[in-house]
Amino acid sequence: MRRFIKSIFWIILVFFLARVFVFQSYKVENFAMSSTLIPGDRLLVNKLAPGARFPMSIIGLPGADRGYVDFFRIPYFRLPGYRSFERNNVVIYNDPRIADTPVDRKPLKISRIVGIPGDTVIILDKELYINRVKIPAPHSYRKEYRIVTTGEPVPLGFLSEFQIEPPDTIADIGIYDYYLDSIAYEAIQELPMVKNIRLRKQFIGDSSSDFFPFSSFFHWNRDQVGPLIVPVKGLTIDLNIRNIDLYSRIIDIYEKNDLLVDFSGVTINGEKAKSYTFKGNYYFVLNDNRDNPDDWRKVGFIPESHLLGTSRRIFYSGKSNYPYLGNFNLKRTLKKIDK
Repeated sequence: MRRFIKSIFWIILVFFLARVFVFQSYKVENFAMSSTLIPGDRLLVNKLAPGARFPMSIIGLPGADRGYVDFFRIPYFRLPGYRSFERNNVVIYNDPRIADTPVDRKPLKISRIVGIPGDTVIILDKELYINRVKIPAPHSYRKEYRIVTTGEPVPLGFLSEFQIEPPDTIADIGIYDYYLDSIAYEAIQELPMVKNIRLRKQFIGDSSSDFFPFSSFFHWNRDQVGPLIVPVKGLTIDLNIRNIDLYSRIIDIYEKNDLLVDFSGVTINGEKAKSYTFKGNYYFVLNDNRDNPDDWRKVGFIPESHLLGTSRRIFYSGKSNYPYLGNFNLKRTLKKIDK
């Protein structure tokens, strides 16, 4: 009996250490990364490649959604890896907007890295530019289209066939907004009830109050961003009233300075500041469902400390909160994630 208990203990310990430092699973809950990933996809998160992040809250069960005791936190520390976070990596990260919670206990999100520390990023009329070079979008990425029908809705079978999310109903007379990849876009035009289809665009200043950095000095939105430099450790920038909102969360929360902004200017740790030198590295992420953003355009810069790991392959695809997608998709099992 004693030997059996000892064996069980070692099995649990090995599983625990593997879960914390090697791999963990992640379930895709929504369409943010569609059509690359769909709800129900289960991924394996590789923590070894970029270097396993040591838990900050060590008393508790492993996982952002598990119970823990928060009276002692370990400073951010990442073990050496064999591959750094790179452009086009699909990454799982903790939501940096959640305050007063250990980093490893913040809710998990998934996006694609498009800008690494030091990059200059521009989104112009939906097109992404990195260091002034136009970057092709993933071939399966989605855009928002306004669909006008004869009054009859698009059949539910269309959603199932092309694995797309239910549309936003704009008017009951048959006006809908759909998020479609290129294949679904071609197919929907052939449906007999579809009268008109057009791409939805946002121009500079449109709906800018809903997008990071939530400032009257920035008129950015879903389709227009930048230019901006992704902060890299050691980079010094000029600071003023006009640009402080872009970096205030980094300075105040992520890098733990006492920041005050008023009519007289910017004050950091009790001293007037006209510049700031970053202490860490940050990343710029986008979702593959580009026109339904829950990425940098809402979240802001992602600190390196919040990156959990990368994923390159779908483990399997199972049940989701969208019954029409089915319970199991054999074709997606061990499918490589598109770049």
